[in-house]
Amino acid sequence: MSLRNDVKKTWNWIWNSDSFLSWIVALVVVFIFVKFIFFPILSLIMGTSLPLAGVESSSMDHQIVRDDLGILNICGTVLSEEDKRYIYFDEYWEYCGEWYEKKGIFQQDFSEFDLKHGFKKGDIVIVLGRFEPNIGDIIIFKPNPDSIAPRPIVHRIVAISDNKIETKGDHNQDQLVRSNNIFRTDETEISESQVIGKVILKIPYLGWVKIFFVELLSKFR
Repeated sequence: MSLRNDVKKTWNWIWNSDSFLSWIVALVVVFIFVKFIFFPILSLIMGTSLPLAGVESSSMDHQIVRDDLGILNICGTVLSEEDKRYIYFDEYWEYCGEWYEKKGIFQQDFSEFDLKHGFKKGDIVIVLGRFEPNIGDIIIFKPNPDSIAPRPIVHRIVAISDNKIETKGDHNQDQLVRSNNIFRTDETEISESQVIGKVILKIPYLGWVKIFFVELLSKFR
């Protein structure tokens, strides 16, 4: 009985006390729960080692966004501050559709894809590991072994042939290839072993918490 009372008092102190120490302990408890209980159970349910992922780039954004150099653009088209506005799907296709049409993917096809409006930097995506890849699916995959990309990539499937998958970021001008990007990443020949899962849902903005801390820590390195 004494042990039970001690546990109840400790639990009450962690969640109801205003002391700085209780805040630290609460954060540790939340971290342990998420890392060692919540994520393993969610991974088992979703059938993937990465059931949740934060979006850390604008490569799937369907809007006019500012790149790392401060230039407003969409699918390789550079725009001015006066052009900054909300883009609906038809206008997105005017900027970006030509590339897909050369691949045999037309506006009507794209409009029937899951998450046809893409997603933004700072969103959280929910990933399913058990699926059959199809053109139009958005997948998360590990970069090729010689890539120096720091994290898995989330892009849309644009072609499947000979057990190889091709993807492209909805916002990008073209596909990533080793010879044309700083990370030496190739998304034109993705093997089945690289695929982590399929994105089935997005949660807007929730990933900004992680991005904020990652970018903050990077300034002190």
